[in-house]
Amino acid sequence: MNNLKNIDEAWLNLDIGDEKIFNPFNFINFNDDDYHYKMVWLMARPEYFSFLCKQVFNVSILPSQALFLCEMWDRRFPMLIASRGFGKSFILSLYSMIRALLLPERKVVVVGAAFRQSKVLFEYMETIWNNAPILRSLCDANSGPRRDVDRCVMRINKSRVTCLPLGDGQKIRGQRANDIISDEFASIPRDIFETVVAGFAAVSSDPIENVKKIAARKKAIELGLEIEKKTDSVLDNKNNQIILSGTAYYDFNHFAEYWKKWKAIITSKGKINKLREIFGEDPPKDFNWKDYSIVRVPYELLPEGFMDASQVARSKATVHAGIYQMEFGACFTRDSQGFFKRTLIESCVANDGSNDSTIIKDRGDQPIVFEASLRGSPGKKYIFGVDPASEVDNFCIVVLEVNPDHRRIVHCWTTNRSEHKEKVKRGYSKESDFYAYCARKIRDLMKIYPCIHIAMDAQGGGIAVMESLHDSDKLQDGEVAIWPVIDDDKAKDTDDHRGLHILEMCQFAKYDWLSEANHGLRKDFEDKAILFPRFDVITLGISNAEDGLKGRVFDTLEQCVLEIEDPKDELTMIQITQTASGRDKWDTPETVIGTGKKGKQRKDRYSSLIMANMAARTLARMPEASVYNFYGGFATMEKTEKKGDMYSGPSWFTNSVEDIY
Repeated sequence: MNNLKNIDEAWLNLDIGDEKIFNPFNFINFNDDDYHYKMVWLMARPEYFSFLCKQVFNVSILPSQALFLCEMWDRRFPMLIASRGFGKSFILSLYSMIRALLLPERKVVVVGAAFRQSKVLFEYMETIWNNAPILRSLCDANSGPRRDVDRCVMRINKSRVTCLPLGDGQKIRGQRANDIISDEFASIPRDIFETVVAGFAAVSSDPIENVKKIAARKKAIELGLEIEKKTDSVLDNKNNQIILSGTAYYDFNHFAEYWKKWKAIITSKGKINKLREIFGEDPPKDFNWKDYSIVRVPYELLPEGFMDASQVARSKATVHAGIYQMEFGACFTRDSQGFFKRTLIESCVANDGSNDSTIIKDRGDQPIVFEASLRGSPGKKYIFGVDPASEVDNFCIVVLEVNPDHRRIVHCWTTNRSEHKEKVKRGYSKESDFYAYCARKIRDLMKIYPCIHIAMDAQGGGIAVMESLHDSDKLQDGEVAIWPVIDDDKAKDTDDHRGLHILEMCQFAKYDWLSEANHGLRKDFEDKAILFPRFDVITLGISNAEDGLKGRVFDTLEQCVLEIEDPKDELTMIQITQTASGRDKWDTPETVIGTGKKGKQRKDRYSSLIMANMAARTLARMPEASVYNFYGGFATMEKTEKKGDMYSGPSWFTNSVEDIY
């Protein structure tokens, strides 16, 4: 029996005998009249939250997770930096519900840069609630999860946990929260955190009661009396709390700065000289270094089997060491190691100068600030970069807005076959053929972004998409066929076809093109000639609100904002290596999938961006063509006073008719 017990409890990793483990049930008699009170007292003790989770929430947690729950409860400013896959979102959700259950009338707010991040935590809460009959029996009829357009609320008796996007911080002001959980803290702007999130902590959770306690304590000291301080109840810990949580990020991000400051405070152990070095002056009154805590959970400290070891090994073998250390080692790293540095990419974000960002100005010395959009501006010109999906990859469109001195990444849209099937199933699309559906999306975007050029990869599904773009059966009223561009030096059979000749089929296999495209993109980043839109929580909050008002389910503005962020990650993954012949090669790291089969990490958004930018660079070097509607049939030149050739087209055509017309 002992062997079976040891085997069954091996996952706890306790290398000591039962006789050395304190068991509170040795002191709780099931026959006592106050048995139930003792059980409640036990489950409300932070060191026994694992027992509470199992009995009330119907959730089994690891000893390390139990320690984290206890550590969070005992600190006012805990910080969690965890490996991908640790389940921090689940633990934070569970902790929020524990907080709401044990502290009456508690107001907990969970914020994330995007609403979807807050929703992740809320979905965990929903699952816990639905699978916890004892918890539900302890709650009144008004308890349970509630979803709204701009928030999700978990009510537990008179307490509530509210999950919402951060936005500009005004919603938090209105919440009068006691506890705030800031998830994915690297994405939450420093200024909003300091002025809004951190500001609420200055107000006591129970101000009147706190004033009474402090006054009574001072008076007792004045009278020479001593008030016994009770520390036996979990309810005594009712201080406001701020939890910073997330995956480690780059060293230039404010998350790293907060981590360094937290670490310095903890290592100071309250020594006044060290605290003066941290604050630059005497620490604030009533400052307590023990309020601060850092819990760092790298992959190596997780129990064997908690994560898929083969997937972690694949990541370690394929991604840059710096990225692996961030994602799995819970370490902050200085910069990306690829062809496109992360610091360079972030320097090309057109922010307004807040949140420590650099202001980018145009030729007129005016700040450039713009946001992602779902519609273009009249009078502007746009270039599309399209990476057609293979069987397993994403189909991606990146839209560039061309301005006199720079280009703007204003829109990004991706899909895949499974998402397309879901849209067809739910009636959001009538086009059952995947490539025809993708071609329809290109045309729909052309209606709202005046497109002058489309650059598309000739590989993958490129040919299928091209054929759909000029398929007469796929045209709607007022639409014309889209054909490959006309090359003056190389005639094609399609040159005399009626329609728009704006489609450029790119050949990634051509070294000269690929080299110029990559080096050109990096140079444009250095020159601030290509820019990312503003990205902050206010933008995300506004986009989410607009989606709610418009009733958007798919292809939302919030999704577009986040989609434009993904090329940044893909760019940082691009490595430059050399082939056996000595030529440079740009690609993502090699991966091993399945039964030893080799593959590559996805780079669909990077490919779309580099094609669009290369097309923009090429067009910028070319003289502006004559204005026309479309080639083929009758040439419909716009009336102009300027004299010139009657027809515009390839040299073999214009030269042949020169003497005739």
